Amino acid sequence: MLKKLICVGAICILSACAYKIDIRQGNYIEKRDVAKLRQNMNKDQVIFVLGKPVLKDTFSDDKWYYVYQVDYGDGRETKRMDLILNFEDGKLVDMSGTVDKPEEFTQSIDE
Repeated sequence: MLKKLICVGAICILSACAYKIDIRQGNYIEKRDVAKLRQNMNKDQVIFVLGKPVLKDTFSDDKWYYVYQVDYGDGRETKRMDLILNFEDGKLVDMSGTVDKPEEFTQSIDE
């Protein structure tokens, strides 16, 4: 009986070690939030919509990087999303990355 109990316990411990969790890093980027971005938004408005960026350009405060990556524990391909925002004179002028630019992006909020 004791041997069976030890075997069951060992199997449970080994199976628990085989479980891997999903590892999520960075800013989660939602398309509905990106759709709210408009040219001429100031930096505070962008932070209100997307949160603070994961990275800022070391040499210039006018380029912000929003990066999100998921490493799935079950072996699926890693998912990565990038959004790069460019500012001039404190105003949003362009965006690029793996997230599509919204059609309304060029409609300034000042209009």
